[in-house]
Amino acid sequence: MIRKGRAIVTDRGVTVTMAPAGDVIALDLWGGDDAQELCGAVSLLRVEPHRWWLFDAGTHDLAAMIGERGAWAPIGGGLVRATLAGPGWRGLLMVAGLFDAEDPGFAVGAVAATVIHHVPVRIAVASEAACDVYCAASYAPALAALWREVIGRDNVSLSPYLPTETIGSA
Repeated sequence: MIRKGRAIVTDRGVTVTMAPAGDVIALDLWGGDDAQELCGAVSLLRVEPHRWWLFDAGTHDLAAMIGERGAWAPIGGGLVRATLAGPGWRGLLMVAGLFDAEDPGFAVGAVAATVIHHVPVRIAVASEAACDVYCAASYAPALAALWREVIGRDNVSLSPYLPTETIGSA
């Protein structure tokens, strides 16, 4: 299907589920330490060379784990996680985006920072069939509107806890 001069891949199937990201903590380590070694069993995602996002780490004593090696701050309240699932997720990312999601190096475990439809996002490849897209909660309605236009309203599910007003152009 061609729409507005852009190639849109919709025939391979994809669904989007958007919800608040939950308990996310940004962790900056200053000296080259590995967050996985310091934080043990905490689920984490490396989003920059010296920054990690820790998920559901609220029950751990971060101050004791990190000590003087870095700093951390909760950021989850301002983030939305959109899970794109199905064989068409890579094509959907490239609609109104500035990113080649079909690059072979963008594999499971990879994280990319880019822009989709004027919205700054972090994309984390979760599996061959899915990825998680993180954005500021205030921009989630703009991404939801874009994805609903491309893959259909019934294929984009929104948590009732998300903002509904679009900021910027939709």
